[in-house]
Amino acid sequence: MVRRAFWGVLFCLYFAYVLAPILLMFVGSFGEKWFGTLLPTGFTWRWYLDLFSKAMYVRAMMMSLLVASLSAVLNAAIGIPAVYAVHTLRKPWLRRLFDFVILLPIAIPPVVMGLGFVQAFNWSSFSLVGTWHLLLAAHVVYTLPFMLRPLMANLELLRWNTLEEAATSLGASPWFVTKRVLIPNLLPGLTSGALMTFAMSLGEFQLAVMVTGSASQTYPVVLYQAFYVSTGFACAATTLLVLLSLFSLTGVLVLRKIFGGGGQAEIVGACPRAAIREFSPRRMS
Repeated sequence: MVRRAFWGVLFCLYFAYVLAPILLMFVGSFGEKWFGTLLPTGFTWRWYLDLFSKAMYVRAMMMSLLVASLSAVLNAAIGIPAVYAVHTLRKPWLRRLFDFVILLPIAIPPVVMGLGFVQAFNWSSFSLVGTWHLLLAAHVVYTLPFMLRPLMANLELLRWNTLEEAATSLGASPWFVTKRVLIPNLLPGLTSGALMTFAMSLGEFQLAVMVTGSASQTYPVVLYQAFYVSTGFACAATTLLVLLSLFSLTGVLVLRKIFGGGGQAEIVGACPRAAIREFSPRRMS
């Protein structure tokens, strides 16, 4: 009884401090007026129509989606070789360096990281400050730990050395092992990491506001400006970003449900058999 009461109070506090503001933001996005009251008055679609009719906000959303998608792809391209090298070489100093690299972007405040990017790429003869290319580079560095962690955890569950030795002994080439064994086995961690990096990049504000220009502003940057337009418009703009973030979070939870626990064991056990079936002289290349 006491335990139920404790969890009930904890849920009420969580709802009051986390979920209630989000819910109020959603309700406010449909309110005609909201000033000095707990809930808005009236009902209107006007704020959403205004949001999608303003070119600046649509352009910013497209920029955010582009940068977030490319960040996920580049992080995957960097993360797979990185975790493979760290796992197979089994050097203690390399693993410590890997852990340090993972924690560094998390430990450094985004403002400090943004200042570093501005100083490093702002030259008198050539400058990347204000371009989406620098924004993409900053977001790749910022979100890389959220790709490396699930990939490394996934690879450590696979008994990869055994899988690789089995594939090599059957005559598989390194490219075949990478394409048909490594990447399929890393798919749960890869997808989870991609969704996490996508969500982190999509909602990132501090780096974006420091390195972007007027033509490369992301959605969180223009969202900050929306609060000076009207309350209803700001609520609608915020709700759209929250929905996109919740979509990514839902994807991560679904993947954990599918591949977590026993599902992971099935993947680890099934993939070697599937891979071995592929190891025939006429199929290897």
